[in-house]
Amino acid sequence: MRDVGAEIKRFILTEVAAELNLERLEDNEPLIESGIVNSLGILKIMGFLDESFGIDLSSDQVKLENFKDVDTIRNLVECQNEKGN
Repeated sequence: MRDVGAEIKRFILTEVAAELNLERLEDNEPLIESGIVNSLGILKIMGFLDESFGIDLSSDQVKLENFKDVDTIRNLVECQNEKGN
């Protein structure tokens, strides 16, 4: 079984916030408020979710609160996967 949260964290640490040189990221760490993710980072995460998990977000799902932390993003992926099944 895939560890969705770990994959999201790895992507954020290596692709979105690489310049911050963070060693780890907590599941509930506020991504936007802490400056780890900005608007460009949200777009990168959306592309990653589409490519890695087949998640194509509708316009009503593209809200900052859906990208608040890793837990929230993982829940978004899991909800979309449930709808697809």
